[in-house]
Amino acid sequence: MMGNLMAAREYQEIHCKSALNRVQHMGFRWSLNPYQGCVHACVYCFARAHARLADRDWGTGFSSRIGVKLNVAEVLRAELSSRSWKRETVAFGTATDPYQPAEGRYRLTRSCLLALSDFRTPVGLITKGTLILRDVDVLVELARRASLTVTFSVPTVDEEVWAKTEPGTPPPRQRLRVLRRLVDAGIEAGVGMAPILPGLSDAPARLEATVAAAAESGACFLWANLVYLKPGTREHYLAFLAREYPQLLPRYADLFPGASAYAPAAAKDSIAAAVGRLRSRHGVGDRRALRLAPPPEPAQLSLLA
Repeated sequence: MMGNLMAAREYQEIHCKSALNRVQHMGFRWSLNPYQGCVHACVYCFARAHARLADRDWGTGFSSRIGVKLNVAEVLRAELSSRSWKRETVAFGTATDPYQPAEGRYRLTRSCLLALSDFRTPVGLITKGTLILRDVDVLVELARRASLTVTFSVPTVDEEVWAKTEPGTPPPRQRLRVLRRLVDAGIEAGVGMAPILPGLSDAPARLEATVAAAAESGACFLWANLVYLKPGTREHYLAFLAREYPQLLPRYADLFPGASAYAPAAAKDSIAAAVGRLRSRHGVGDRRALRLAPPPEPAQLSLLA
């Protein structure tokens, strides 16, 4: 299967000048992405907006032409060894999935995780890729040396919505089975129900099915966000709706009027409240029998004058 996927797309081997990206206005300051573009081809992907800003193809080219940063692990090690590096949390996989099929060949994500582990750097990793199970040994060692969370992106377990909106990804319940394996290994892993798609995955029964499946898989945490439509993402997603669900276009015009990228606060708050109630009802929480964690930082001795 991986060979077919690799053959069907163009992989451009490139060399990067930097590995860590400084991030503003987010809950983290640094991100890391070993690849450019993503074969998962999610119709709503927010990273299409980043590709547009970088003057790269944010449409079909985003999922058919993949940049492979051959030297990313070496550059990362150089950056982590700098005296200025403060071992801040690195968000791994924010603009491309680190476990898309190319990782089976190039192993860049694994090499980067080994570097982060060697330098005891905290990591928050997000993925839809079940290939992550290959690296459970590296993840276990990293979790013993620094803070680690793994978030599986599972917007919905509805098979029809998944097949149409995430055509290149492993099925949602496969992701949840891998999540269970990581949790059983002692890794803090949970679910990001993001994005919730109005009219497609926001029905109460569909929300509950996803939360229930996450709970059954042992998710340590669960959060949800509504889709947001920045330029690049907006055009691609609305074109998808026009083809597959044209009856939803008026609803999106109301939720995202003009050039608005974000739904009204009331809509977002309603989803957050609904998911919060479901999370409590199904008992989502950290129930690991084994909880891997780094040792406490050594106490700093005061110097007496």
